[in-house]
Amino acid sequence: MKRSGKTLLPLTKVYYPCWNCGKKVEVEQRTITYRAFCEQCEKEYNEKKASDLKEYVRLKTIIMHERAMRILEKQKAEVYLYKEASEAVLEFAMQPGEKFSSSHEMVAAMELIRNHFKVKTQQSVGNYRVDFMLPELHVVLEVDGHLHKHSLVKDNERDIEIRKILGAEWEVVRISTKNIEENIDKLTDAIQAIANYKREVRRKHNGIIPEWYSARENNHYAKIIDKSFKRDFK
Repeated sequence: MKRSGKTLLPLTKVYYPCWNCGKKVEVEQRTITYRAFCEQCEKEYNEKKASDLKEYVRLKTIIMHERAMRILEKQKAEVYLYKEASEAVLEFAMQPGEKFSSSHEMVAAMELIRNHFKVKTQQSVGNYRVDFMLPELHVVLEVDGHLHKHSLVKDNERDIEIRKILGAEWEVVRISTKNIEENIDKLTDAIQAIANYKREVRRKHNGIIPEWYSARENNHYAKIIDKSFKRDFK
């Protein structure tokens, strides 16, 4: 056997012990870099792996939900006002497929449900996946952790592409996890205020967000967020 001018020796069959039971397993490889299983042990291994993964996802979801409840409790929210929404979010999250990627997203979902908004989570928009789509408001809501401060330009480009796909009537609103941790009951007011502000800016500038605004909204966007979340808050 030749390849690229070199002569390669043919593969010879060798035997390795099954990783589980020790039974000899025929392997067509001189140096094995993976665990070898006999037929029965491989079946049992794959079944256990699938079962463990399912249990891991279940426990991860429960822990994420518990952290979401702690976020509410730490800001002294009236938690019993969230009971029905909390139960709905947990039930939804336990269904197959990723529904939320963080506890903060769960908290946001509880607040939106509590205020009777129709919520779609983890939706695909072109090549992107967005945290929330709020069809009634024509808003894509993204919940940004602290790492997003290092990807402002990339996020801005992403938002532009999302609007191109969804249409000019849509806006992308980004809310920080810090705001969610401190004043969740202002979330829906903030979303609408930010979306309306961005639409007004577009109206005045032929449908685009001008350069002074999109310095990631460091000044203008941040101010409207702070104002929305701090209004009437004591």
